Amino acid sequence: MAEKEAYRLEDVRYVYPGPPSVPAVDIGTLRIASGEILALAGPNGAGKTTLLMILACLFRPTGGRLVIFGEDPWADDARTAAARREAVLVTHHPYLFKGTVFDNVAFGLKVRRTPETRWPALVSQALGLVELAGWERRPASTLSAGQAQRVALARALVLKPRVLLLDEPTANVEAGLALRIEAVVREACHGAGATVVFSSHDFSQATRLAGEIVYLSAGRRVPFSHENCFSGEAASDGRLSWIEPRPGARIVFPGTFAGHVTCVVDPANIRISSTPDGAAAGRPNTFRGLVTRLETTEPGRALVRVGGELTFRVTVPLSEIEARGISLSRTVLIEFDPAAVELVGVRAAGETS
Repeated sequence: MAEKEAYRLEDVRYVYPGPPSVPAVDIGTLRIASGEILALAGPNGAGKTTLLMILACLFRPTGGRLVIFGEDPWADDARTAAARREAVLVTHHPYLFKGTVFDNVAFGLKVRRTPETRWPALVSQALGLVELAGWERRPASTLSAGQAQRVALARALVLKPRVLLLDEPTANVEAGLALRIEAVVREACHGAGATVVFSSHDFSQATRLAGEIVYLSAGRRVPFSHENCFSGEAASDGRLSWIEPRPGARIVFPGTFAGHVTCVVDPANIRISSTPDGAAAGRPNTFRGLVTRLETTEPGRALVRVGGELTFRVTVPLSEIEARGISLSRTVLIEFDPAAVELVGVRAAGETS
């Protein structure tokens, strides 16, 4: 009978050596069920990659307790080695060895002393899964970034790992292939029984693939489930405060705050409409951008992705898409009230706990 719990994290912290001694990851309690898919979402610097390194037992937690399939992987060297064999990590910028694609995909089989007679069939099967069938003899040095990413994924899949850890698995591939790789990841979980944990900036992808989404900001788990997350140093005029996630792009919210602030805006609380040039001047929390994605995520509603000074996700009733003049590559206006901005894990200046 399979274990019900692949991972259990209890107050796990990780601090990189040297100053500043600020935790890159500071997780409370996190349990990851065996045979499930979990997504780690959040902005750059949120701690997603560091957490994957901890789950792969490549980083030892600075504090707290990590349990993998009921075992402490740091109890002794033998258990650490066993945990590293069970959890295979594919990094965002994978390293490929010199030689051919076959040499790379077969490397783990060699290390694990799989009989050499089985290598060709296993390598061929793994390459087929990532749509690189027949590429065995290609020199690894000739591959593009996207092809290297797929070879690294095949190198992981060929081992049929108990845990598959993926850092931005589709970042370097085109959209159509990304969807097919998502299908491979889903099959690795539901077909082969692997536990999958992956990081992504694409909340739509996280929603499609994962049974649970853990959103991180500044190394901490934050209690919301959408993408409009922004961080910055707060300034205030004594009545309102603001951050500038990018220079000149200001998000305003009520209250007096100082220091580093993370805030979120619910996609349902954002107004979106087509607009002529100049319509955004002078109003707080008003941004112009282009519609870069438009998709149906639930009955009767659409998710609209808008890119510009900042990137936003907005939910809109399907019945209003045409009336508001929203279409792909169309310039639109994004607006939300200061009161719609939610502060995460911070207190106003002078406030006590």
